[in-house]
Amino acid sequence: MRKVAEEAPGKSHFHIAVKLQQILAKMGDAHTLVNYHFYVDKSLILPIESYWFKDGIYITQTDREYEVLLGKKLSAINGIPLHVIIDSLSTLLVHDSPSQIKYHVPRMLTWSQLLSFFGFSDVKNIHIHVTNAAGEEEKVSVHLPASLGELVEVEGETLPLGWQDPKAYFREQYVEKDKIYYIQYNRCWSREVEEDHGSGATALFMPSFKEFQKQVFKVLRKKEVDKLIFDLRFNSGGHPDQGSEFVRELHKAPIKGKGQFYLFVGRKTQAEAMINALDFMRDANVVVVGEESGGRPNHFGEVKRFVLPESGLIVSHSSRYFKLLEEDPASLVPDVETSISFQQYLNGVDPALEAVRMIP
Repeated sequence: MRKVAEEAPGKSHFHIAVKLQQILAKMGDAHTLVNYHFYVDKSLILPIESYWFKDGIYITQTDREYEVLLGKKLSAINGIPLHVIIDSLSTLLVHDSPSQIKYHVPRMLTWSQLLSFFGFSDVKNIHIHVTNAAGEEEKVSVHLPASLGELVEVEGETLPLGWQDPKAYFREQYVEKDKIYYIQYNRCWSREVEEDHGSGATALFMPSFKEFQKQVFKVLRKKEVDKLIFDLRFNSGGHPDQGSEFVRELHKAPIKGKGQFYLFVGRKTQAEAMINALDFMRDANVVVVGEESGGRPNHFGEVKRFVLPESGLIVSHSSRYFKLLEEDPASLVPDVETSISFQQYLNGVDPALEAVRMIP
């Protein structure tokens, strides 16, 4: 810390914040951090979006100008192998589980200031190396600042079930042919939670969880459900009480059919979503499917902020420790591990759903 302070004169706020974050990451609390991303210049962000699939990081969205990158596997930046870059970027993250790295790194790869900080590029001229479906290497030069135009994205036959609307707060779908009832809970928030725990100003623009809950229990009364899925793969938190109460009611509800419960978790499952995951698992017959969770079951939370008086840097920190299990595993490990490949994504195949279909 003293060394960072000694080297601070003449350095940008971004540089100092990144240096401090490398130190804080070693503390092991993913919620205690220097918000260096506040100093990311939006005009210097690479115009690509990618996802870390089972078989590598693929570009799933970009500007029309760089459409040639779409659907190709990222292999290097400026000739530097991707694994070398990931190793450096990972010094800014808490290494609780591989899922943490997989969740954060694709976004971090687009911040040219970070690439420059680690010496992988200058800020404005970046060469992206990709591998096409035939295994051939291609190189595309991206010049920043980028003038964003029309965005284009990978299009498959249909999106896998879990990826069809991950930005929705919550949604449900009954799969008639399999007698599967799929409940996706993406945010521990709603109109009611906003009214009780938020500012209330935007509550009317949020979906009502009470109405959603009515629909869920209506389906359970009317439909035959052999398998019920509670999907938390895209949920990184909010307020736990809503989900906890919902899960209690689910466990008490009479269900027509076999009523076997399945919990989906993944790299984004953390914080309050972890509380709801463990609530759901209190039924001993629940089968957990997916990837390792991004967060620890026992974790720090209830994040607060303060501002460093001289620099103005904003620091987030946990104010409470949640001990949910007697043991202290680094993540929630599924009973059935599934990870989606790029080809499965293109074909609309959700491997977690397919795994549930295969269970008698």
